[in-house]
Amino acid sequence: MRAMIVAALLMSYSLAPFAHDDADHRANYRHHRVLRVFDANGKVVGAFRYSGGGAGVFVTVNGASVFLPVVRRQVSGTGDQTVYSASQFSWGLYFINQYFSADCSGAPLIVSNAGPRPSSVLRTGSEVTVYVAPASNSQFLSVSSYLLGSAGQCQRYATPLTQAGWPVESSYVITQDHPEPLTVHY
Repeated sequence: MRAMIVAALLMSYSLAPFAHDDADHRANYRHHRVLRVFDANGKVVGAFRYSGGGAGVFVTVNGASVFLPVVRRQVSGTGDQTVYSASQFSWGLYFINQYFSADCSGAPLIVSNAGPRPSSVLRTGSEVTVYVAPASNSQFLSVSSYLLGSAGQCQRYATPLTQAGWPVESSYVITQDHPEPLTVHY
């Protein structure tokens, strides 16, 4: 009888670490959950991160790792009267895009230095294109026109300006594989 009690005690002590490890695993899982960006089809784009002062996701475009900003989707209005979605997001930041051409055609000058490789996001209607800089130092380039915001009209500089930035090495239409609206959740 005594042998059975000792065996039962030894067995319960040997199982205790497994129960403790499982509880630790569940607790660690809760603490290590990562917010992710999902496209309109529910496909995971990547982990929701911060870089260069903005929120977004890191993706690989033609072999280059770039950071793509994710912003709250605008529902209506402009300026101080803008209404934003509580749960939907869009690709990109659209402050100013400068162009080498006089009519805002072609690829823009890349000025953002967020992420491992500089890139720029440009919206044309519902299509969003990511422009990726080469793996080289920035340089001084001549720009002749610019667009303010995503719906701005092309403005031509009276004389071309010299700006620091990168030319475009490659591009990728992100909305072909990851359409909007985007969502951010676990």
